[in-house]
Amino acid sequence: MSSDALTVESCISFCASSDYIYAGVEFGHCDSTIQIPSQPAALSDCNFGCSGNSTESCGSSGRLNLYYSGQPSPTLVPSVGNDDWIYQGCYTDTISQRTLRVPVNIPVGVNAASCTAACQSLGGYTIAGMEVGHECWCDNVINPPTQRVSDSDCRMVCSADHTEYCGNQDRIAVYRSSGSGGQGPQTCISTDVANFTLVAAFKNPPTSGPATVPLKMVLVELVPNIVWSILSVSISGCC
Repeated sequence: MSSDALTVESCISFCASSDYIYAGVEFGHCDSTIQIPSQPAALSDCNFGCSGNSTESCGSSGRLNLYYSGQPSPTLVPSVGNDDWIYQGCYTDTISQRTLRVPVNIPVGVNAASCTAACQSLGGYTIAGMEVGHECWCDNVINPPTQRVSDSDCRMVCSADHTEYCGNQDRIAVYRSSGSGGQGPQTCISTDVANFTLVAAFKNPPTSGPATVPLKMVLVELVPNIVWSILSVSISGCC
């Protein structure tokens, strides 16, 4: 929200209109959880007057006046549907080594129900995960080198439902399908690809020279936190 005419009332009203349960006046922040490692500070530290009402306190440098609506805090949903999908935990994730490798766009917004449904309909994927509040990822295995971490690391609210958590930055909340039909392997069998080389074959093979050329995989981040793998080859006439 704009900080040009910020007041305590306008901040609370703005946050409440989007179903957030916390409102903070510093530059006008909303959330449904108090993020780690935030700590209480002395009330006297919040000594900046609000831009819209100088008689009210609107935090200070590195300080936030916090207001709570009294509504229940968000949760990591333990299951979706009639226990069709079960929460598996909070896992680490990186752009270069994705825990789940198939991204899916959900225009209506992400929560546990919409992400698991999207993964199921996309190709019968058995694992779904939400990250940074608005990303949905699918797969049939939880890929290494991810590690399970504390559930408290997955404390960013879902874009489609502020009563639920949907992972966090570099943290993905993972759900697994409980159905037996079409269930994929539980773990990755092997990650050793040393005996394989990625190559491209010529559509019209040359009369001399090699029949294939090496391919290079390039990771491109087109928009923040969404990475596409592009296969690159420099030989003309290939493929």
